[in-house]
Order: sequence, then structure tokens, then C-alpha cells
Amino acid sequence: MHTQQLIRIFLHFLKLGCLSFGGPAAHLVFFHRHFVQQLRWLSDAEYAQLVALAQLLPGPTSSQVGIAIGYQLQGYRGACAAWLGFTLPSMLLMACFAVLGQQYFNQLSAMTLHSIQLIVFAVVVWAFWQMLTSFCKTIWQYVLMLLSTLFLYFVPWSFSQVIVILVAALVGIYFASDSTSKLQDSGLKAKVHAKQAYLWLIAFVLPFVVFILWHSSSSLFSQSLFSFYQAASLVFGGGHIILPLLHQDFVSSHILSAEQFDLGYALAQLMPGPLFSFASYLGALLPLTPFVWLNVVLATLAIFLPSFFLIFATLPYWSWLMQQAAIRKAVIGINAAVVSLLLCLVIQMGQSYFKHWTDLVFVIAVILLLRTKLPIWLSLILSFALYQLFFYFSG
Repeated sequence: MHTQQLIRIFLHFLKLGCLSFGGPAAHLVFFHRHFVQQLRWLSDAEYAQLVALAQLLPGPTSSQVGIAIGYQLQGYRGACAAWLGFTLPSMLLMACFAVLGQQYFNQLSAMTLHSIQLIVFAVVVWAFWQMLTSFCKTIWQYVLMLLSTLFLYFVPWSFSQVIVILVAALVGIYFASDSTSKLQDSGLKAKVHAKQAYLWLIAFVLPFVVFILWHSSSSLFSQSLFSFYQAASLVFGGGHIILPLLHQDFVSSHILSAEQFDLGYALAQLMPGPLFSFASYLGALLPLTPFVWLNVVLATLAIFLPSFFLIFATLPYWSWLMQQAAIRKAVIGINAAVVSLLLCLVIQMGQSYFKHWTDLVFVIAVILLLRTKLPIWLSLILSFALYQLFFYFSG
């Protein structure tokens, strides 16, 4: 009986993983329609509680909601089945594009690569503007965002992002006004015991401790896997925030080329399922082991592992967490600071990618397309086609 239920969970999430385009906000709508309205596996109140908890935590919101739904249904195995079903399609697609792309990458013209870079730049600018308008609403948030940007730009340490996020949490606790109404208890019962939750929290923190202690003797293998783990542990506000974190770890350190990185990120926008599957693409390019598909699996597990630890650690205390004003205020400060990660990347990419005034016109055109009601994947394909046609007819 349990095995049949696990298979059902996997197949339902697999279907969503194949059809869920549009990013986390769209994913949550699909989840609600499928699991609350159609299957009635959860009530509206229970689903709202899981979404609220996932939004409070760092990491991919939609994937964490999926993990929590699977866990509520069938415990640890249900969580794994839900995650695997939702992630598998985009993971396989991104890995295949990376493997095949290496064979044809050198055949891409300089104009094609440049157009891909400009499209990625436009997506980052668009994501930055969306997050700026959502997360920065007061003067202190704008000041915090600008100061964080200056620090990240002029002090490019390996742990600069961590410093910014920790400071922002403290600033948020001090300055933010908490007007969030307390959520009423929906009767949601977590199946994780408090003692087990404590162990999951230790498991979440342990990789940071290990890496700090043995950082000087770490190899490319451990550094790369920790980069994925750290990026997922610091992402508040959406999957686009992983871009500056991974860009610094793999492009700025010259492990991967900017062209390879940008091509993968552009492809990730066209995929269904979680944007974090971008790690599967990077894993296929990184020489972690002699086996490409093992590298894909390791990179994918590393970037999603914090989500499992955090969901398992916080579910027993979700009601208490949602009532803590200090935690909500800290998240407000962190959300303002993570906007600076994207702004810093926008500045750096703009300095590298703009070569002619037509590049600016093209980026504006892409952003205008993204602002329409067209699906993101269709907007990006149209943008690429327009760029190619423009240069074809301009000679």
C-alpha cells in the first residue's frame, strides 16, 4: 500500500515537473490546483501554511513546498518521491543540453553567443526590477540594498554574500516594522519529532563548519559541491539569486567560461520545473569525477540538499516560527539585501556585455517582451529570433 502511494506521489509530481513552466509563482498555482482542488490531498489552510513556511526559508520555494507535501503524505520517502518527480525532467534536459552542447559549442558564432549573453542580461535586469519593487518599499531598505551592492562590488571575498545576508538580518530586526498578521493554526501536523528536527538542523549547519575548518586543503570536488550547497542555503526571494552566487564561484574563478555559464542559464529559463536544475547543467561541465552523469547527480543533490534539511528541521516548529516577529523582520532585511546580489551582477555583466548602442536597444526589447503575458520561454525564443533577423537584414 505504501509503495503504491509513493508511486502515485512520484507520478503526480513527475507530471507537474514536465508541465510546470513559468517559475515558482506559477508552480505554486499548479500545486494548489492539483493537490488541493483536484486530488484534495491537502486543505486550503494546510497548503497555505506550507507555502508560508517555504517562503520563510532560504531555497527554492516551489521545490520545498513539494517536499513538504510529499513528507506530509508519506514521510521521508514521500518527500524524496515528490522531489524526484518534480526535478527529474528538468535535470535530465539540462544535463543533456550540457553534454550535447560541448560537442557543438565551438560551432556557435560569436554573434549567437553574444545574443545569448544579452538575453541572460535582460532576464537578470527583469528579475532585479521585480525583486526591487517587491522587497524594497522603505528608505532603509533602499539604503541597505545600495550599501550592500557597494560592498559586494568593491570587496569580492568568497564569503562576501554571507556577510551581507547576516548583517541584513540584523538590520532588518532593528529597523523593520512587523505588520504581518499571525497565521491561524490550520491543524497541520508534522510527522517529524522534535529530537529528529534538531538533528536535521545540525546536518544543515555541518557542511559549513566542515568547509570552514578544512577550506585551505579543499579540492575542486569539495569546493564545487559546497558552492552549490552554500548558494541554495542563502537564496531568499527566488531562484534567480543563485546566479550571482554561482557566477562568482565558477566564472569569476575561471572554472567555467562566461559563455558556457550564460548559455546554460538561458536554457534554464526555457525548462519546466525548478530553476535550481541549472546546477545539473553546471555539474555536467565540471570535472568532479571521470563520470559525467555522476557529476550531474552530485551537483543536483548538493543544491537541493539544504531544502530537505530545512523542511525536516522546521516542520515541527512551523507554528512557532510563523509567530516570531524577529524572524519575520530578519527576512525583510535579507530580502532587501539579496536584491543587491542581482544589482551587483547587473553592473558586472553590463560592463562586460555591452559593445554597441544596439545592444542596449535589444536588451530593452527583451525586457518589454518579458513584461507581456507571453510565457517566458516564448519571449526568450522570440528575442533570439529577432536578434538574428536584425543582423541578417542589416548585413
